[in-house]
Amino acid sequence: MQIIYSLIVFLSIFAIALSSTSKTLDHTVGECLSKLATDEITISYNYLQLASKFGTNKAYPGFSSLFTKLSDEFSSKGHELVKFIALRKANVDRLITKDGISIRSGLTGVNEIGVGLTEAVNQNDVVYKQIRNCHERADDVKEANVQDYLESHLLDHHIEVTKLLSDIQQRIRDAQPSEQQLIMFMIDEELLQTYGDRRKDIFA
Repeated sequence: MQIIYSLIVFLSIFAIALSSTSKTLDHTVGECLSKLATDEITISYNYLQLASKFGTNKAYPGFSSLFTKLSDEFSSKGHELVKFIALRKANVDRLITKDGISIRSGLTGVNEIGVGLTEAVNQNDVVYKQIRNCHERADDVKEANVQDYLESHLLDHHIEVTKLLSDIQQRIRDAQPSEQQLIMFMIDEELLQTYGDRRKDIFA
């Protein structure tokens, strides 16, 4: 009897969840998610730009591999989000915003690790704020399914990326000016050991 009761409860919860995910997504939330998907794919290409710069101009294979890895992750997050928007039948004109994807102007002249890290953190923070914005929009219209998706797939990831990059920044800043170059090469070697040499993924 207990098993039957548990099964009924489970099926009831499943039916509620299925109903929530099958209804057409609110237009405002859909538009917000569309911009977020664009931001996720954009940051992927911007991080790939950093990977290319650090892998050639300054010969930092570790930093290049780190940004290649992060680029892959953000690309995956963006495409998964596009699928989610489509499956939720979002009432939007397009899955990616009409302005499309562009390289941030602040990245075009980046040649130093410190500047590159700052730009990377800033862009990640911009996308994180958009996630929070979509989370609030979803809360306004009681879209728990969207909130759950953002929390489980995106929020924690962006927090982890900011912490990773900020920790590297702090290690460089804490060093004496005369030792910062050495510290950067040491960190680069650590990253190379962790992620391998991913430059072949860009230039192969």
